[in-house]
Amino acid sequence: MSFARWTRRGLAGALLLALAVVLAPVPGAAAPAAADAEAMVRNVGDDVLAILKDESLTSDQKLEHLIDLLEGPIDLDLVARLILGRHWRTATPEQQAEYLDLFRAYALDSLASKLHLYQGQVYEITSAKVLNERDALVTTRIVSDSRPPLSVDWRLREVDGELVAIDVIVENVSMIVTQRSEFSSVVERQGIDGLLAELRQRIESNRPA
Repeated sequence: MSFARWTRRGLAGALLLALAVVLAPVPGAAAPAAADAEAMVRNVGDDVLAILKDESLTSDQKLEHLIDLLEGPIDLDLVARLILGRHWRTATPEQQAEYLDLFRAYALDSLASKLHLYQGQVYEITSAKVLNERDALVTTRIVSDSRPPLSVDWRLREVDGELVAIDVIVENVSMIVTQRSEFSSVVERQGIDGLLAELRQRIESNRPA
C-alpha cells in the first residue's frame, strides 16, 4: 500500500481517533473568543495575500516567504504529536526530536505549496465561531481570477495565554486527520525509523532540482 492510500473505512476510523485526540483537554488551554480568533486569522490571511500579490518576488521566493510566515501561527510541535498519537510514546527521545524537525519542514512545505498555487486577489473570512470549551474555528477562502475559490479553515486554541492553530483544513481535508492515517500506516509497517525515512524522502523530492 502506498504512503498516501487509505480505505474509506480506515479514513473514517482515523477521523474519529484524530478528533478524539484534538478535542482532549490540554493543560493551560482555554477556548479563544471568536473575535480574537478571527482577528488572528485575518492578520495571517492579509500577510499571505501580500506575499502572493508581491510582483517583486520570484515564485520560489514567494514559497519561502509563505513557509516562514506559516511557522508562526501554527503550533507545529503540538500538531506533530497529535498526528503521531500513541506512536509518540514508543519513539526514543532522539527519534522524537528528529520527527519534530522533519514534520515541521514537511508540513510547512505542503501547506505553503497549496497556497502558492493561488495568486489570490481576495481573502475572505466567512465565519468564526467557538466550537467547545477549548477551540474556535475560523472559515476562510482565497478567491482568484484563475482558479476556483480555495477553502482554508483554521482550528485555534489558546495555550498558556497564546493563540495558536492546532489544525488547518484545506478544501475540507484536515492536516491532522489525513496525516495521522498515513503516518500510522507507515509506523505499523516500518516502525518509527521507516516514517523518518519517508519524511526525509518526501522533503527531498519537494525541493527544486
